[in-house]
Amino acid sequence: MTADNERKGRGIPMDGDTAVRPRPIMERHLQTLLLTLVAGLIAWSGMTTMRLVETQARQDERVTHLITLTESLRNEIRGMEDRYMSRSDAEIYRAQFSARMDGLDQRISVLEDAN
Repeated sequence: MTADNERKGRGIPMDGDTAVRPRPIMERHLQTLLLTLVAGLIAWSGMTTMRLVETQARQDERVTHLITLTESLRNEIRGMEDRYMSRSDAEIYRAQFSARMDGLDQRISVLEDAN
């Protein structure tokens, strides 16, 4: 090694591309800290993803259960349609009943006036 190379590189040969610079201890600790941080973030991301997948599976089950309940309620309502009359049918029936009552009231009035 030449004296020039020894002064510049602390005894490490400086041959162009083969020059290797020793890393300071703080830089190595900073790299270790950053690597630990990145690994922690990847682990957190994986755990969060797993929790979200589990939550979505639970919600899918709930939605499936609600769909089943909705279908059963619809079937019950269809079964009850035969027992109850629709609003329009009820209005027609009420109008007919009122007409009959008015006719009976008139007949009663005629009979009372005749006495």
